[in-house]
Amino acid sequence: MVKEMKMDCDLAIEYIMNNVKENDRLELSYNRVFTPGEVLNIDNSHYNGKNGAKVLIHVLEGSSSSTVEVDLEEIKDDLIEINHIPKNGEEVVILIDKCE
Repeated sequence: MVKEMKMDCDLAIEYIMNNVKENDRLELSYNRVFTPGEVLNIDNSHYNGKNGAKVLIHVLEGSSSSTVEVDLEEIKDDLIEINHIPKNGEEVVILIDKCE
C-alpha cells in the first residue's frame, strides 16, 4: 500500500527531517533531476544561523554508483515529488505544492 500526501516544500522538508532514517530509500524529483538511492546520513546542523537540511544519498541508478549530498533548503523551490520507502513501513509519496 502506498500513502500519497500533498504538502508545500517546507512541510516536505520537515517530513524528511522527522521521518526518513538511515538506510531508507529516498527518491527526490526536483527541477530536471531524479535522485534515487539509499540514505546514508541526514544532517540538520545549523549553518550560518540557519537550520540545515542535508541528505547524503548513495545513488542506486545506472551502471555506476555515487554518493551525493542534497541541500534540501537550496532546492526546495524546485521540489516536485518525494518518494520515501522505509526499511520497515509503508511507502509514502509526497506531491509538492509550490512554496510561497
